Amino acid sequence: MSTTTDPEDYVGCLAGHLRAAARAVTRAYDTALRPTGLRITQVAVLAHVARHQPVTVTELGRALSSERSAVARDVTLLQDAGLVTVRVKADDRRAREVRLTPDGGRRLRAAAPASRAAPRAARRAPGDAPAAALLPPPAAPVAAPAPGGPVAAAPP
Repeated sequence: MSTTTDPEDYVGCLAGHLRAAARAVTRAYDTALRPTGLRITQVAVLAHVARHQPVTVTELGRALSSERSAVARDVTLLQDAGLVTVRVKADDRRAREVRLTPDGGRRLRAAAPASRAAPRAARRAPGDAPAAALLPPPAAPVAAPAPGGPVAAAPP
């Protein structure tokens, strides 16, 4: 068994390409959303809260396939901006429930046009060919995978 590695062993690494594509897509969304003062991670939190409120931070992390600590940071920023409220859950004082404020609903609606335009921008971003190649068709949103499960397009 050889203990040396060949730099060519890592050429074409799927994980590296997916991470690069994710960063390129995130840049496109964040650029499109800049006038709204929101980042795509914050829009994702607001949108999920709007559909499922009240929702706990742990549930948000699972639904968004994100680390709970990262979601908690975004929730804190959104709370500080007055876009969500966070309260102790009545039946489990360890959990915090997140709800959208009226201002949060307005900001989410204001972000919708930029959010809809971002995939088109990501597909034509120069130098981001891996992102364009990996993006699903506009009518096929990506569903959050179950832990340990494959990534799949969400049903229409």
